Amino acid sequence: MNILIISEFFPLGTNLEFSGGVEARNFFIAKHLAKKHNVTIITSRLPGSLAAEKIFGFKVIRVGNQKYRAGIGSAISRMRFIKEAISVGKKQNADIVEGTNFITHFVALKIAGHHKVPCVAWYPDVWVGDWFKNAGWIGIFGEILERYNLSQKYNAYIAISKQTAEKLSKLVNIKPLIIPCGVDEAEFKLKVENPKTSQIITISRLVKYKNIRDLILAVALLRKSSIKVNLKIIGTGPEEKRLQQLVTSLKLGPCVSFDSNLSRRELLRNLKASSVFCLPSSVEGFGISVLEACAAGIPCALSDLEVFGEITHNWKGSLVFPVHDIYKMKTQLKTLLTDKKIIAQKEKEALALAKLYSWEGIAGQTEKVYKSVLNKK
Repeated sequence: MNILIISEFFPLGTNLEFSGGVEARNFFIAKHLAKKHNVTIITSRLPGSLAAEKIFGFKVIRVGNQKYRAGIGSAISRMRFIKEAISVGKKQNADIVEGTNFITHFVALKIAGHHKVPCVAWYPDVWVGDWFKNAGWIGIFGEILERYNLSQKYNAYIAISKQTAEKLSKLVNIKPLIIPCGVDEAEFKLKVENPKTSQIITISRLVKYKNIRDLILAVALLRKSSIKVNLKIIGTGPEEKRLQQLVTSLKLGPCVSFDSNLSRRELLRNLKASSVFCLPSSVEGFGISVLEACAAGIPCALSDLEVFGEITHNWKGSLVFPVHDIYKMKTQLKTLLTDKKIIAQKEKEALALAKLYSWEGIAGQTEKVYKSVLNKK
């Protein structure tokens, strides 16, 4: 098959600096499908990126502005990306086209229409009705575009979770198929020295609904109660400056660090050198970083989102707290830092859970969807 995947963002070169779970999914699916098929990714231009390159057996083509922008002020960048992605996509060989978020679903459909081939819409989450709450006034444009996308006819819908599939099924005319994200066990075999001090780590886009502010406040409470712990925040986003200001105001500078643009190996080293992973989000479509923490054998402290309960098979490897409940978060973090019996239990559960999610198997499920759609053509 000639498979064309449209991804708003994609890692640079072979260092694999992922900015989010959608990017990671698209990379690993492409990597595994490329063993048997011709795979091309069309994505946005970023500083230092090549216009075209071949990595891990598949081709990556980058279009649009050199500094592609998302969020407020992104309209021009995104319009140029859409226009150029459609133009370039029409020139590729394609038996099937997949769009991977609300920006690229529209692009994929236009390209597939030109080639007269099937189009698949992969959904990490559905925000219809929640755009303004999740993204502010700029979300109005997201609401319009997502509703437009959902009014179109795709040959198949792939949902990242049961939660997303349930949302989709109320809005589309065919049953969405559920294929989760995964982990690559081989990546997590690297060895690191045990951390000299307890460290909590979070890997997240720094946006309001991820609630990293709550995590910083919980760490402040831990240190106030004489728990010597550090916090490492890995990610970028519009909330970064405000979060740094909060750290300064709480005089947490020596024990809270921010990192971004890490290579894949550096990110995994930071993860394996940590004691606890925490993700206090109020909105998630899946949470691939949760599975990666489990694969690293690290217990998780998670907000009580339905999707987290789903992917952890009823909270295996983790302790849970209500969204925005800083005091309960602090209690659960303390347990995962100090209670040796619970720590050992959750580490064992985490490693067992990660084994249920294999990128190779997930790529195989995705391939079956593509073939099924092509057979119906």
